[in-house]
Amino acid sequence: MRLHVYYTVLSILLASMLPARALVHRSYDSNKHDPFIGFPNPTARNPNFIFSHLDFTGVGWKTSDTRLLYTMVSPIHFVGASHVAPSAGQTIRFFAPDNTIQSFVVDSQTIITQSEQTDLLIGKLTQAIPTNYNIRHHPYLNLTNDNAYLNEPLVILGTRGKGGSQTSAAFANVSVDDRTTKTISSSYLTLGFDSDEVHFETGDSGGPTMIEHDGVAAIIGTNSAFATAPFLGTIVNYSNFIPFYINELNAVMETDGYRMTKAIPGSTTLKLNHQIQSETIRAGHPFDINLTINNTTNTLAENLRLTNTFSLTSNVSNAIGADWFDQSIANTTIARRAKLERGISSNYVLTLTIPAAGVAQHGVTFSCDQFPAITQNFDITVISSFLSFVSELADATPTGDSDLDGLGNLLEYAFGGDPSTPSHLLPETSIPLLPELKMVNGIIQLSYLRHKDYVERAISYDLKSTITMAPGTWANASSLITKTTVNSINTEFEQVTYELSNTSNHQFFRIEITLNE
Repeated sequence: MRLHVYYTVLSILLASMLPARALVHRSYDSNKHDPFIGFPNPTARNPNFIFSHLDFTGVGWKTSDTRLLYTMVSPIHFVGASHVAPSAGQTIRFFAPDNTIQSFVVDSQTIITQSEQTDLLIGKLTQAIPTNYNIRHHPYLNLTNDNAYLNEPLVILGTRGKGGSQTSAAFANVSVDDRTTKTISSSYLTLGFDSDEVHFETGDSGGPTMIEHDGVAAIIGTNSAFATAPFLGTIVNYSNFIPFYINELNAVMETDGYRMTKAIPGSTTLKLNHQIQSETIRAGHPFDINLTINNTTNTLAENLRLTNTFSLTSNVSNAIGADWFDQSIANTTIARRAKLERGISSNYVLTLTIPAAGVAQHGVTFSCDQFPAITQNFDITVISSFLSFVSELADATPTGDSDLDGLGNLLEYAFGGDPSTPSHLLPETSIPLLPELKMVNGIIQLSYLRHKDYVERAISYDLKSTITMAPGTWANASSLITKTTVNSINTEFEQVTYELSNTSNHQFFRIEITLNE
C-alpha cells in the first residue's frame, strides 16, 4: 500500500511540475557531474566526470529537445521513455570518441509499456551506426535473480546527460492495463551526505539506470518516475526494470536480426562447415558456397556475426540463409542472425563469381555474444575459362578476331593462341596453332594442341571427317583412329597425334571444338 501512495503522489507531481533542469544532486558540481564540455554542442569529454572511465558513447540526446536521452542497445535499436518517444524523422545525436557529433534519424518506435509509473519504448534508427564510429551500444546486466540487483551502486544519467549515483533498493510490480510491469527503485535521503547522490526530477525520463560490470556500464533500467514521502524525508526513484522486459524487447529486435546483449553472456561453441557446391570453379562463372554454422553446446547463441572475405576480386550476386540479415553484399559480405538455438545448425549460401583464374583464399569469420570471433581460411582454385580469356577483348564472341589473324577467339582459346597478338604459332614455340595433317611412311597422321585440363575447362576436341566438305556431311571419325600419342609441350598444353586408317582415296579431316562452360 505504501508504494501505491507513492505512485498516487507521483501522478500529481508529474501532472503539475514543468520539465526542468536535470538530476538533482545533493551537491551539484559541474566539474564532476557534467560528462561533456559545451553541451548540447560538446567539444570534448569532461576528464573529471565521476564516470569518465565508462563508455557512454551509446547514450544520445534528442536534437530537438536536448533534455531527453536515449540509450543504444544494438547498433540500430535504442530504449527510452514512451511519453517522450521521438517521432520518425527526428534525429538523435551522439558524441563519438573522435570528438565529433554524429546524428542519426529515427525510423520507428514500439511502445513496450506506457503509464505514469512505467513507460518503456524501443526505437529503431533508419540505419545501423557504422562500427568505425566507435559508438558502443550497451549490454543489459543479466544476473541470476532479482535479489542480486539490490544494494548495488547505480550509475544514473539524467537530463542533458548529467550523471549521479544511487543504490538499488527494492522492486515494485504495478498492474497497468491488465498487465504486470516492474520497476527497480532507489531512495534519496534528504539528510544524506554523499554529494554525488541524486534523485529524479521532471525531464529525466528515459535516461539510463546502469550498474558497472567489468568496466562496462550495463543498463538495468530507464528512468521512469519519482515519488516523495515527506514524512520519511525520502524521495524514491523508479526505473523500468529492463531484464523484466527482455523477451518483449528481443521480439522487436529479432525482426532486424538483433537481440539484447548480455553483460554476462556465458559461453557456447560454434562450428563451421564450408562446402563448395561445384567440383570445378571456372573464372567468370557463378558457383555456390554453402556455409553451415552449428551451435554444438547447450547454450543459446545470440547476435551471431558472419563475415566473408576473398583474396581475389569476387562478385557476390546473392547471399541468403534463413533468419540471416545481410549488412553488405560485396567483396566482403557481412551478415548477422539474432540467435541460434542449442544444438541447431544454420545454412548460409553465397553465390559469386571470381573473374580471374588463381587460388582465392576465402576467409570466414564467425562469432556470437557467447563465442569469440575466429577466422577460418579456405582455398578456392579457380581455373581459366573462355569468359576470362576474352574478358578484355573488344569482340568477345567465339568467332571474334580482334587481332585479325584469321583465328576466331574460340580457336585461339582451344589451341593456345593469344587473341590480342596476330600469330599462328603457340607462344614461345615454333609449333603451329592449327591442326596439321600429313603422311608419314604411308600412315596418315593428324596432330593438334590440347589443354591438359580440357575436361575441367569443358572443352571437347572431336575428330570429324568428310569426303565432300559439303555442309552437314562432317561425321565423327574416331573409329578411324588406330593409334594415339600424347606429348607434353609445357605446363598447359600437350600435343595429340592420331594415326588414321585410310578408307578413301580422298578424305578431309578436322578437329571440331565444342565449349560447354
